[in-house]
Amino acid sequence: MNLLGFAATFGGDKRLDAYLAEPRADADADATGVWTSPDRSNLGVLFYRGWELIRNTGDTSCGRARSLLQLAAEGYQASDNRDVLPVALGVWGEAERRCGNLDRALELARRAAELLEGGAHSLLNESTVYLALHDANAERGDEEGARDAVRRGLPHLERRLKGLQRTSYANLFLSELPDNAGLLGAAESYGLVPDSIQRVLERGAS
Repeated sequence: MNLLGFAATFGGDKRLDAYLAEPRADADADATGVWTSPDRSNLGVLFYRGWELIRNTGDTSCGRARSLLQLAAEGYQASDNRDVLPVALGVWGEAERRCGNLDRALELARRAAELLEGGAHSLLNESTVYLALHDANAERGDEEGARDAVRRGLPHLERRLKGLQRTSYANLFLSELPDNAGLLGAAESYGLVPDSIQRVLERGAS
């Protein structure tokens, strides 16, 4: 599961393919409707495999990713794994957007953001949710909604950054994690980058 999480976050690495062949195959079989035990570990494999697949552009991968992410999110909700549910919903929403289901994408991303803003704890990085919400609004042509999604996501990013500010990882956290970099890229385009984040970026560039 951890290796799948790495591949989902940073993209494929040929050196990992041999280790990931079996969990990928097992997860892909589940996408066709094979029953899987709804424990946290199994759901994590489905979730990260689905997230890995949405990096692909083919229709087959899109549909498989959506099925896996729906299974994972619904499984997390049914088993009360609330600390991963918001991001699971956000990634499922991103899969729906890439599959052409924009209304469903917005519904899921909005629900994920509402959970976070209602006080839901998140083990996973919240930027994923707000980037999904931004991209869905942008695709619909709702520039104000897209901008608002970024504005709402930045406090979560600032909170996570505080724990890294005295370390050498702060700039990497902002620039190397794809969803953080994507949210910040959008923030820069709207002139919304907070001073606390701008200072870290400037230190990293110097």
